[in-house]
Amino acid sequence: MKEEGDFAHVEVALAYRAKEIARGRFKDRSTNIHLLMEFWVAGSMKFPVWVDVTGFLATLRVRFQLTPNPPFLSTMVLTFLGLPKVDLKCTPLAKGFLNVMDVPGLSGWIQRSIDAAMQEYVAPRSLTLDLKTMLMGREKMDTDSFGVIIITLRKAEGFRNGDGPDIIKAKAKDPRKGDAYVTVGWGKWSKPLWSTRIIPVGEPIWEETGALLVGPTEVNAQERLRLQLWDADRITADDLLGNVEVDLQEIMTSKESRNCMSVRTASLVDEKGKDWPGTLQYEYGFFAKTTFEQHLANKSQNAEEIRTKISKEAEDKLREAKARERTEEAEADQVERQKKEDTRERTEEIVAGTSPIAEWPSGILSIQIEQVTGLEIQKIRQSGVKDDAGDEAEEDDLPSAYCTIIINHQRVYKTRTKMKSNNPFYNAGTEKFIRDWTTTDVMIAVRDSRIHESDPVIGVLILPLPQILKFRSHFTESLPLVGGIGYGRMRLSLTFRSVQLKLPKRLRGWDVGTLEISSYVTPSSDLPSEYDHCRLVFKVPYGKGKMIPDGQDEKAPHKRVWVPKHQKLMRLPIKKRYATCLLILLRRRVVGPDLTPAFSTLWLKDIPDGEEITLSLPVRRNEGSVLSQAQVNASVDIGERVGTLELKVRLWPGLSGYHHDMADHDKNMAGVMEALDCAEGEQDASEELLNDEGYAGGDSSSSSSDSDKEHGVNQEGSDKDEGPSGVVGTIKNFRKRTGELHRRHRGLMQWKAARNMAWIIRSAENRVEELGEKAKGLVTHHDREIGIEKEA
Repeated sequence: MKEEGDFAHVEVALAYRAKEIARGRFKDRSTNIHLLMEFWVAGSMKFPVWVDVTGFLATLRVRFQLTPNPPFLSTMVLTFLGLPKVDLKCTPLAKGFLNVMDVPGLSGWIQRSIDAAMQEYVAPRSLTLDLKTMLMGREKMDTDSFGVIIITLRKAEGFRNGDGPDIIKAKAKDPRKGDAYVTVGWGKWSKPLWSTRIIPVGEPIWEETGALLVGPTEVNAQERLRLQLWDADRITADDLLGNVEVDLQEIMTSKESRNCMSVRTASLVDEKGKDWPGTLQYEYGFFAKTTFEQHLANKSQNAEEIRTKISKEAEDKLREAKARERTEEAEADQVERQKKEDTRERTEEIVAGTSPIAEWPSGILSIQIEQVTGLEIQKIRQSGVKDDAGDEAEEDDLPSAYCTIIINHQRVYKTRTKMKSNNPFYNAGTEKFIRDWTTTDVMIAVRDSRIHESDPVIGVLILPLPQILKFRSHFTESLPLVGGIGYGRMRLSLTFRSVQLKLPKRLRGWDVGTLEISSYVTPSSDLPSEYDHCRLVFKVPYGKGKMIPDGQDEKAPHKRVWVPKHQKLMRLPIKKRYATCLLILLRRRVVGPDLTPAFSTLWLKDIPDGEEITLSLPVRRNEGSVLSQAQVNASVDIGERVGTLELKVRLWPGLSGYHHDMADHDKNMAGVMEALDCAEGEQDASEELLNDEGYAGGDSSSSSSDSDKEHGVNQEGSDKDEGPSGVVGTIKNFRKRTGELHRRHRGLMQWKAARNMAWIIRSAENRVEELGEKAKGLVTHHDREIGIEKEA
């Protein structure tokens, strides 16, 4: 970005030496620069190591941008001249161990890791800091990102066979051309930020949409958007089938792609730019943040009058500068810079003080976790009130806390762990693209990192975004943690900025949810009678249900319909909604293999959240490889049409009890569901607190508990109107109460030995599952997981 103003350049020699501390309490050792490293050894055991930085020697150059008003400093850019020398002392947290840096091989590996991290700030790379905001304590009123790139991957054609001359796979009648998927990221960074699903047959049709935030780092580095087509292999490394790169500056400035979508078909090339066979069809566009004028368009304020007032105030501030002996050109230049700076700050404050524009519900959400104060673990086996007059608390009682940010029931960010502190300071956060702020649910969970135990939830912070942003786009407050095994208050800031993007409603939903299918399915009159006695099998990647031909249509009594076996609504768990297909199989009851003469498909990307819609799905004849192609390719023209099925569906956003089986095999989902259990029953209290503070209204909420009440799905996965009764109900209630006690470290789990044993059993189960997944990977593919963002 273009920088203006006066600058001062300084070359600094920096030396640091740690203060000698007798080995003892963490509170004393934490006065020096330190960090926590974790090693994983055989059996999935965590081996934590305390790292003390004993010495630091570096030479760096610093550039300060000067301003005429206090604090007289705007931004600072620093870069190291050569790799700094860093001396470390690594000590395991367990007692009786020596310095890990005395082990030759391990010490070299740790030193190389530290050097690799420091290399990110060695010239020509640099670090930019906003000194004005830091020194004056001014809150962050805007997002760092300038906008978002929306990209839709359509299909790939004509690419080379990724499986090569493999005799097993290269059959004459096999349509396979590789197991294709596309990764999206930045060309210079080379790290994939988003990936499509793997399509194992034919020429793939994805129709998947993703988003990439564009910030100062990408713009200053003159990045290029990189799309890579890959062939997924089960045993060996994936094969690259071709690249497509587009200059970021061109995407941001071109009339064809700025604030609109541009359809492209590009030829594939290799890493050196040489043409490879095949083309990739995609669609992209850059959508900038809404302007100051757009925010004031529906209000009784005039943007031009405000800008004129700000300019007049800037001129008044510089009267003293004008009185000094300076050239007219220098005065005019200084006044112009001051006007731009004041205008930027005032417009940010005005935009932050207004609610988001209803016309553009999509945007960028910035969450900054500043500090957690008064953090402690409840002592369940002690009575009375603890005296907090002094700081003589035992170190073993202090939590080692870290925070995870959960958006729409998905973990998106994790902070570093703060060892043995009751007032951990983080000053860490992230920015994420939000499809629709009016339906977004945000939650922050604070956990205690423990050795040989599952990390318990100390407390959660519930942020009903529709209420928080109802009157203003910026929110800063200190709120209490609820629902966990401890106490504390978290101070955080939240900022939302709309982008000039109007996604269709079907693309503004959550990525996880529960698909509800109506109690009966009606065939069309042209569907052949040979299918009347077939069963209907509804399949998604993580669940399935069945219907039998045992009913009559009210409108046509002579026509048979399909109904569920147990005469109740069918609900299926959904994980990756925008890459998931509902497959409806018509199966015959025969002796031997269960034949599937016909099928129907429904891609969930075409279903809006929360609305009951009636669909007429075409039924296709199953011939050859038609079924295998239709269930992975997002196309409605695969196979011969023989009739239709009419049914009603509704997609409820968020996790529910139907996801429990998935959570048993997915650590991230299990962590989210545990946080949701902690938040259950605390939502009303959080809304009341926000209302008392005057930050939100009380007429809307997008919390999981409210949505469960609306569509009748509770955390046990049963219908709301079918409460447990008799022996079965007693067992369910007992298990629920027991699970609640264990989560709060009461009952059996109040004893450390019981928690250690539970961790050992769970670790063994996870190891078995990992081995099972590896074995399955030799037969079937698993979509690439990008993972959550972690604080560096």
